[in-house]
Amino acid sequence: MKYCRKISMLLIALFYPLLHFGQERINWVSFEQLDSLLAVEPRETLIFIHTDWCSYCRKMEREIFTKQNLVTVINKNYYAVSLDAESVAEISFDQSIWKAESNRKKTGQYHPLALLLLQGKQMVFPSILRFDSEFRLKNIQQKYLNSKELGVFLE
Repeated sequence: MKYCRKISMLLIALFYPLLHFGQERINWVSFEQLDSLLAVEPRETLIFIHTDWCSYCRKMEREIFTKQNLVTVINKNYYAVSLDAESVAEISFDQSIWKAESNRKKTGQYHPLALLLLQGKQMVFPSILRFDSEFRLKNIQQKYLNSKELGVFLE
């Protein structure tokens, strides 16, 4: 009985990754990578601005950004960037370095790049921004988007 349980646990550990085999995921890139990618091959950009505490943001990451039809469209037509609005990381983008005011993450203290990207709009999470291939803002949605709404947003 003891060995049977160990063997079954071992089999689960070995075969569990195969359940996710073939499931494509969004190729999220950093802002540093985006700079290089846009220089080599201009393409539209999708920026997902979120926070750790935002339940709708997590729901989009878990349920919407895993839908295979959306993953395929995003990976084929866009560079996708995920930005934690409360990040304290130093971000190098567009020949500038963006630094948070504090070294400690704090709710309500937003990264300067997130503030710039939202162009004076209120911080609402999740925010999804769509830029054209020359990095001009085309569209913005500041709410949870279900898969149908995100599909329309991407058209």
